[in-house]
Amino acid sequence: MKKILALILILCMVFALSSEAFAAGKPKITKQPETATTSKKGSVTFTIKVKGDVSYSWYLVDPATGEATSAQKLKKNKTIKGLGINGANSSKLSLSKVPESMHGWQVYCHINGNGYKMDSDRVLLLVYGKESPADSSSAPEEPAQVPETAAADQVPESPASTEQVPDSPEQAPDSPEQTPPDTSNTVITGDIDPDAAPPVDRTITVTASDAILRKLDGAGNLIEMDPVSSLEFLNTGSFIVTSDEPVKSWSVNGIRFEPAEPVREFKVMNVKDDITLNVIVSRSSAETMQLDNNRMCKVTCKGCTFTFLGAGIRSATEGEVPAGAPIRVVVSGSAANGYQINGSEPQYQGKTSFSFTVNEDVEIVVP
Repeated sequence: MKKILALILILCMVFALSSEAFAAGKPKITKQPETATTSKKGSVTFTIKVKGDVSYSWYLVDPATGEATSAQKLKKNKTIKGLGINGANSSKLSLSKVPESMHGWQVYCHINGNGYKMDSDRVLLLVYGKESPADSSSAPEEPAQVPETAAADQVPESPASTEQVPDSPEQAPDSPEQTPPDTSNTVITGDIDPDAAPPVDRTITVTASDAILRKLDGAGNLIEMDPVSSLEFLNTGSFIVTSDEPVKSWSVNGIRFEPAEPVREFKVMNVKDDITLNVIVSRSSAETMQLDNNRMCKVTCKGCTFTFLGAGIRSATEGEVPAGAPIRVVVSGSAANGYQINGSEPQYQGKTSFSFTVNEDVEIVVP
């Protein structure tokens, strides 16, 4: 009998300690996501801050059906044509190339941590120039879930209030994601009447060979860090061109420009039409490489160039380097399908460059 009582006492203590630890570890949303406005084919970001060790799952709700679909599923199935989704399972959800059809969609984040499950406020995704939804409070919502041991007052409020929905884009909260013009990092230049109706959006495309591109604002300041081989703007924009090799000259839609001395970067401002850049760089020949007495490896690039990261040659499509030498492979465009190395399955998909060590003869092909 004493053993039974002792066992019951121990179980009660364990349960009490477990319950206390469980309650102490309840996640807390410290910053709710906010309604955000973008332009057609623009970009927008939703952010949530949570205290505690949790996992994140963003959901988007179609107002026409009231159906909530995870951002991860939309990304995997490519349900919405052209829509780019990043951070579907992180504290920051980024959407790019947002279509007009998504105007008025609801967005919320589902939090799961330490046995607790809860939803953030539901906020709106608005497209600049479109009429604001009449009322978002009637949209169907799924109630937040909490574990059985949590008290009723621990359930976070999830309905989005109508105060979060601006009557027009001019009344949106003063934040980079919600203040027109759009948040897609495009720059509108020239005289603009703030009271005038927004112009019809026109997409401008910029592509370049043997170079990487980054977006600039109207003053020439860098606003996009990730290098790409092509860019899209709405109506107008500016960008900077950089190259690993000295640039001797470049052509803009067939018009040639040549600096007094080779440069490694140059800016193009206030673009208003599609541009194709042909960048001509200075390269050494493979025969001028500085080789040591180690075993040599032959490197052949098809549809790309390689850069020997040691002393000597800086670029070649074919040449020899010492065994164990680090090299960098660069492709002028986007290697969407990746690279095949000695006939292997394609890897490094979507990368414009990558680095690895050469220990044997290698053939690199851009499919």
